[in-house]
Amino acid sequence: MSVFIDEFVDRLPMHSALRKPFNQGRVVLDRTVGEWMDNFDESELWEGCFLTSAEGKYLDLWGRQFKVSRKENESDEDYRQRIIYESLGHLTADYLLDVFNVGLFVFVTDFDATDNMLTSDNPHLIGNEKFMISCDTATKELLLKKFVIGGDVIWLTP
Repeated sequence: MSVFIDEFVDRLPMHSALRKPFNQGRVVLDRTVGEWMDNFDESELWEGCFLTSAEGKYLDLWGRQFKVSRKENESDEDYRQRIIYESLGHLTADYLLDVFNVGLFVFVTDFDATDNMLTSDNPHLIGNEKFMISCDTATKELLLKKFVIGGDVIWLTP
């Protein structure tokens, strides 16, 4: 029997049917809510309420709130930083490099990203210049969903 349900039933009026130990409603409450409340860790829930202290499944909930999926085998601290960065949402060369690990290159005819480290000193994807972004297909799809990127970008995907 659940300690929580016993304490709950003790507060009910004497004529309540839930006071009987084999009452079907009491049995259901005891095996569901009672068991959960007996094993409830208040500190874990409290810490999960704040992005700065959330861990594990609670941090995943924060990620869902901000529409940021956890990468495979990503640590809580790295994921927390990515949630914070992505919620800011400024499309800059540093942002692409820090958050998505994406290289941003100034467009040069016949440029091969595997052999060169030509990067842009323009911090924003605006203006008359064309840019090249080197990333995998999943990152490209994520960036296209998150930002409005016109025809000024040439995608280099492996």
